[in-house]
Amino acid sequence: MLNMEYDPDYQKICSTRTVQSDKKGFFNEFYLDVRDACGDKWLQNYFGKLKSNAARILSIFSDREICDPVLGVLEHVQPVYKQKDVLLSTQRRAQADKFYLMSSTAEVEQDRTELLQQALMHANLAVMRAPAPHLDTSVDNGLTLAMAYLTRANILIGLGEGEAALSDLKLAANFGLESKQNVDYYCKMAKAYAAMAESARAEISLKIAEKLAGPNTAIIAASRKEIAQIKPAKREQANELAPALAHGENPALSGAANVVKLVETKEKGRFVVANEGLKTGDVVLCENPVAACLLPNFFGTNCHHCFKRLHIPVPCLHCSGIAFCSAQCMGEACETYHRFECQFMDLFIGSGMSILCFVALRVFTQAASLEDGLTTANLLFEHLCSHQDVREADDYLQRSLMAGFLMRILQKALYFGRRKTEGVNPTAVELQVATALLGLLQVLQYNAHEIYHTMVTDEHCFDGCKVVYVGAGLYGTGSYFNHECWPSVAGYYVGKKLVMSATKPHRPNEIVAVNYGPIFTKMNLKERQRTLRGRYAFSCNCLTCQENWPLLQKIDKQVRFWCTSANCVNLLKFPKDLAKDVRCPRCRKNVSLKESVAKLIKIEELYREAAEAMQAQKTNEAIELFKEGIDAFFQIAALPHKDTLIAQQALLKCMANTGTTFKK
Repeated sequence: MLNMEYDPDYQKICSTRTVQSDKKGFFNEFYLDVRDACGDKWLQNYFGKLKSNAARILSIFSDREICDPVLGVLEHVQPVYKQKDVLLSTQRRAQADKFYLMSSTAEVEQDRTELLQQALMHANLAVMRAPAPHLDTSVDNGLTLAMAYLTRANILIGLGEGEAALSDLKLAANFGLESKQNVDYYCKMAKAYAAMAESARAEISLKIAEKLAGPNTAIIAASRKEIAQIKPAKREQANELAPALAHGENPALSGAANVVKLVETKEKGRFVVANEGLKTGDVVLCENPVAACLLPNFFGTNCHHCFKRLHIPVPCLHCSGIAFCSAQCMGEACETYHRFECQFMDLFIGSGMSILCFVALRVFTQAASLEDGLTTANLLFEHLCSHQDVREADDYLQRSLMAGFLMRILQKALYFGRRKTEGVNPTAVELQVATALLGLLQVLQYNAHEIYHTMVTDEHCFDGCKVVYVGAGLYGTGSYFNHECWPSVAGYYVGKKLVMSATKPHRPNEIVAVNYGPIFTKMNLKERQRTLRGRYAFSCNCLTCQENWPLLQKIDKQVRFWCTSANCVNLLKFPKDLAKDVRCPRCRKNVSLKESVAKLIKIEELYREAAEAMQAQKTNEAIELFKEGIDAFFQIAALPHKDTLIAQQALLKCMANTGTTFKK
């Protein structure tokens, strides 16, 4: 029955989407041109019969039927990125200064704050578009970036954001602003410390300024007056702490808890099961990604490196298309992957390539060396599912061309060092990298995770909250968790870190399952099987599918209780008459379900209390009540039970609220 859901056309659409996210991008036209040039006969009878990724990559660069259109397009790959603009930066700085001066004369506090926010918006753009120091000495003596940071620091002091202001002052000095003998610089530093409520440091900075000022006491007096009026801003601290693993980390499974283990069967491959008993709420995984990339839609709102929501952006020194949340993130990115990706960011977007292609490239650009990148990529291809057996020649052609395009980017970015020729024809090591990229493009199709953060409102952390997908990542251990249409763990994110917590108790050796998207509460059996076959190339045989559970809104209130007889694992329907015993058809004993029903009433009361705690925004209290109720339910009964299913969904919501959240 399950194989009837296989739809080859739908599978092809799903597969293409994992290479190209945008049909309007030039890559689609490139692929179609190459396909027309080589023809169906060559594609099916020759290319489609190649047995290795290395042979496929070699083919697109050397076979007469295909290499000319491939090389013709790849030869024209050039840097395309949003460049700096010194005039635009100075114009934005002037606008920022104007709004800042207007704020100083505003009589109403709300008007003052609004004007400062306008000033900050312009200052952010001035910082983003300012070129690196001394590139253009015709404006600001080449110190446009330093001046932009100084302007923004002033505005941040006005907003009471001392820590951000201090960071900008230090960046201004780093990028050329004379600070050692600069009275104004130390006065600003004193104000920044005052906004941080660090009065001792503010006084030290002011004393240095006083010494440098000499007889000019007016500037010091004015600064003292301003400091007295500074009100430190109350900024909410983002919840960025990852939880502890249940019973410590598993030495054999990176990022996983000791309470789970990896097993392997012929039918299911490698997957994760409970090593010992698991309780609801146990953290079974807390893992950093092998590689993760931010979706282009969020380049202007989130840090390119850690994915944190941007407040005071710190730009790359060379491009204006992305931003970082701090100088530290900027440094870490620009010293590793971004130095190779920087000048091609708009080319990536214009190509229409999917986020998974970004991740494949990142495996190499972030590696400590080319050899490390190859090792990581080849290990991933060896250990993770890639479904080579179900791929069509057309699919391999698309991925091979994308791998060739990404390799060409690396060539142009001097990833392989300086070349003797500008030609595309790859060297032996470049062919190896293209081959490994082709392997990653196959692996990522079935193993990547969508990274989400939770958007909350000012009014309530649960009412109106929304999941927002900000990027994609590949998780070495996280990829081993198999799918079930009603999962037994919930995944959420702290920054880029993937956290998985149990949403039910597990017996030893019971599968610990996630959900790949098709979930029974919203999608019927036929739709789920079609989606799973098309997107992941397998048919699901989980209990939810075997028993064909109805959609959530169609589940009745009936409960299936476990037989209370020792060692019996039979399920019994809710008794019509509680006063009478029920005969179990399996163990043939008469058993009373009075106690089970009494426990269920208490469990539903725990769910109600947990829901009330959520309404009162007491997240941790709600989590503990849900955990207690769900653990108790699985001792006496089995799913599907509507209230428990809703409780498990609510528990996920609570857990996600302890991960990365942001306000619109």
